[in-house]
Amino acid sequence: MEQVVAAPSAESRRRTSVVATSVIALVLIVVSIVFAANTPWYFVYKMLHVGAAVVWVGGGVFITICAVLAELANNDDQLLQIGHWAETVAGRVFPVMSFVVLGFGIAMTSKGDIPYNQFWIIFGLVAWALSAATGILFLGPEAKRLNKAAAAHGPQAPEVQARLRRILLVVRVDVALMFLIVFDMVAKPFS
Repeated sequence: MEQVVAAPSAESRRRTSVVATSVIALVLIVVSIVFAANTPWYFVYKMLHVGAAVVWVGGGVFITICAVLAELANNDDQLLQIGHWAETVAGRVFPVMSFVVLGFGIAMTSKGDIPYNQFWIIFGLVAWALSAATGILFLGPEAKRLNKAAAAHGPQAPEVQARLRRILLVVRVDVALMFLIVFDMVAKPFS
């Protein structure tokens, strides 16, 4: 006789997910504190600077890849869903991470007695400002307008499609700029 096992309820799955994520986050924090406690401040700042950059740049790359795949699949509904998540998650997380990157970059520069007159630092600061401004002043507000237009007129409306394509183009350029910042910080050209 075959026994049927009931699938866990949505509430049970949600609770398991929250508990597992919380435990993983706690372990990450504890191990990070142990690492930081045995490290000079410069490297603690660097750890936090690079960690925030990974979230910021990696998140941008992930959203871009998802959008390109949805475009290649010619799936406008999926593209709009990506726009929704970009507004919901990226609009809240990326600006914070960009300022964490900046703050700990400044802290590293100060702690390491690194002068600001070097090309790689000037380029990094200018490119950071362009990327942060793009996200805060264009991408966030434009994603809100896109989602509002999609709700009002549907995903196939010309206004919605035009906004979506504009956002995707700007995101691609912004992700390329973020990679240039990463390459600049690693290579330190013209130093």
